[in-house]
Amino acid sequence: MSTSLWARIITSQPAAVRTHLDAERRLASTVATRYRSLVEVGCADGSLLLPVARRLGLDYLGVDLAAGAVEATQALKAHAVQADAVDLAALPLPAGPLLIGYPFNVFGNLPDPPRTLAAAAATSADALILTYDTSPAAAALRTEYYAACDLPGELITDETGVHFESGTFRSSVYHPEVVLAWLTGAGYEVTVTRYAQAGLSYHATAR
Repeated sequence: MSTSLWARIITSQPAAVRTHLDAERRLASTVATRYRSLVEVGCADGSLLLPVARRLGLDYLGVDLAAGAVEATQALKAHAVQADAVDLAALPLPAGPLLIGYPFNVFGNLPDPPRTLAAAAATSADALILTYDTSPAAAALRTEYYAACDLPGELITDETGVHFESGTFRSSVYHPEVVLAWLTGAGYEVTVTRYAQAGLSYHATAR
């Protein structure tokens, strides 16, 4: 991901998106109380789940493919590494009980969700996917957000979900039954929770 695109998608947040992310952090704070450590896949500039980890006193590791994101998180004196989400087992993960968090629909930007979840399950950690539902309200929120990011494109709905494409950038929100099938296939038990206007979370616990 280019530096200019990474900067746009993390700093261009309309009011509705900021409200969504506030609710996301509140929900994550509730879930994360039962864990010792948090790994954040898609740590961005350190503004998403790092505040949750610090509020709860959790050990933290940020993971991102964008070098700028890793540098921004490290500038906050947090541990962060540049790596792919499918390589979690090869990273120096903090001690468990461990929660792997995917904030702000990062999960929808991953090229191979089943492989990503298999990689998470291989660490024996639980997972928390924070995303949207596939409702018209979510589509409107996403459309406003992408416009603020100066990303021209369109939402395309198919049997797997609602997908946005703009040049090489693609972001998907999958139908719940699709995500649940992937998670159960990776060996997880799942609790689904709605939050904010159109938020949907999947708390996946290892069986």
